[in-house]
Amino acid sequence: MPSGFCIDFFLTMEYNLFVSELLQKVAAALAEYSESRLAVGVSGGRDSMCLLYAVLHCGVVKKDNITVVHVNHCLRKTADSDEAFVREYCKQNNVEFTAKRVDVNAYAAANGLTIEQAARDLRYGVFFDLIKSGGAEAVLTAHHALDNAESVLMHLFRGTGLDGVRGMGERQNTVRPLLDVYPDELDEYVKTNGIKFVVDDTNFIDDADRNFIRLNVIPMIEQRYRGAVRAVNAFAKECDGVCDYLDGTLDLSCITLDGGAVLINDRVLSGVLAARYVRHALEYFSLVDITREQIERVTELAHMRTGAVVQLTGGIEAAKEYGGVSLYIPRIPFDGETPIDMGANFIDGLAVDIERSTLSPREAVGRCVDLDKLNDAVLRFRRDGDMFTPFGGGRKKLKQYFIDNKVPKRLRDRIPLICRGNEVLVIVGMQIADSVKQTEVTVNKGTVTPRW
Repeated sequence: MPSGFCIDFFLTMEYNLFVSELLQKVAAALAEYSESRLAVGVSGGRDSMCLLYAVLHCGVVKKDNITVVHVNHCLRKTADSDEAFVREYCKQNNVEFTAKRVDVNAYAAANGLTIEQAARDLRYGVFFDLIKSGGAEAVLTAHHALDNAESVLMHLFRGTGLDGVRGMGERQNTVRPLLDVYPDELDEYVKTNGIKFVVDDTNFIDDADRNFIRLNVIPMIEQRYRGAVRAVNAFAKECDGVCDYLDGTLDLSCITLDGGAVLINDRVLSGVLAARYVRHALEYFSLVDITREQIERVTELAHMRTGAVVQLTGGIEAAKEYGGVSLYIPRIPFDGETPIDMGANFIDGLAVDIERSTLSPREAVGRCVDLDKLNDAVLRFRRDGDMFTPFGGGRKKLKQYFIDNKVPKRLRDRIPLICRGNEVLVIVGMQIADSVKQTEVTVNKGTVTPRW
């Protein structure tokens, strides 16, 4: 038997074992999603095309349950041809395909982000929107072992807490089946299977942070410390376990939802676990990158005056409130108004019901209004100069009334008011003005209630 036969035989066996191992990793990662609808993020590059090929051949998920998602960042001359490449591949393999174009430059400028950060935020925004709409239960991305090590180092250099060095892992409905696979293995896999892919030339330009680490830092470290990337990944895996353990000790009842905001109780915003509570609260907003700076800004608010506000990334604001800190995305104030009428009244998506009163005289005190005194009034939100004379109280600025009653600043622009000029007659859901209260001679008694 020729000696070359033995060499070829054992090389073939070695390759088949690798192919089997890679497919086993993908199959294991998808085992719990075998009956689920899955989206696969595919740029057309080597990594994502390798992932898509493996998903289609691992035998776990039905092809009918797979949607390929391509996000066109519109940044390179080849962006449209890359999209066409992925579209054609899906057509040939009878896989559902969807593409989404995003304006990275505009988003980066509007939010003070780098192009790299903006592209990532928009890309994950597309993925999460698909999940929220019910189009998929999870998204698969092609991040591999080198990507994981790059992320850990990048977070360390930028400044991070323990979570920043736990690696990428599987979180927020994101599954990464190739996280234990290294680039040389992917090269061999796509070569042997004849998997075609496109090449992003910007990957070889070190202007972006991740590229700088991949092209300059890691090669230098590996040259001095052989196996450094694997050591970084092992460290990240251990940190991941520590984070999970610490999370199991948290009292998550101290994080609550209120009126579109996430509230963190003051009593957990000090001590060694404060950052973990803030991180959990920020995860409600599906942020891709939660930095130490953002966390510190929130924890510092716990020691500031009530009403203090700081800006975070992603359009999020954090405000010191009575008893804690709130996180929310502020709405643009609505300056319109509408005449009031009996029955349902609507303003900027909120409903206010004005109805005849059926309350007893005792129950009606301070709650029922004289409907005849609401003639020519309108429904609107607060404006500068608004004044209010509460039932049984003295006249004051509306702003002062809100402060006295500890109404969080984030809610003040969303409380419907019934007004005549700058005089507030009813703060819906809170208080009526003394001037519209019912009396012994009131004929048309009514109630004004919000429909939350």
